Amino acid sequence: MGKQEFLDGLRAALSGEVASGLVAENLNYYEDYINMEIRKGRTEEEVLSALGDPRLIAKTIAQTHGTESGASFSEAGYRNVRQGGPQPRGNAWDYRAGQEVYQNGESRRAVRLPGWLVAVLVMAVFVVLFSILFSVLAYLAPLIFVVMAVVFLIKLFRDWLS
Repeated sequence: MGKQEFLDGLRAALSGEVASGLVAENLNYYEDYINMEIRKGRTEEEVLSALGDPRLIAKTIAQTHGTESGASFSEAGYRNVRQGGPQPRGNAWDYRAGQEVYQNGESRRAVRLPGWLVAVLVMAVFVVLFSILFSVLAYLAPLIFVVMAVVFLIKLFRDWLS
């Protein structure tokens, strides 16, 4: 089975079971995962055999997102989805559900800020930092000019005496 066959099988198994947005999100996730593992030096066949049957993955995803909360994801389900991949130690992260999964099976929803909001917050921090920096420089400017004038005069007299 090749990567495209795997993704087609996953798409077919997920279609009608979960929302179309979730289908696309999972297809993107697994395509990125496969590509990343291939870039690490693994063959496509190794990666796909480690992932396992796409129908089992789809079943786990459907069961996970079919719950009332919409995001309950146990560590056992995490292991089923990621067969052969890195096994979670301690806390694990389920990227598709956007939550951290603890060993006792409890999960905590991660807060994901929109990209534009993050950009606005970063810009606000820079504006505050620059305003503080330039405020300090404005208070120190008279002192800096006096020190520069003294240094200039000392150099002028030193050159004049030699």
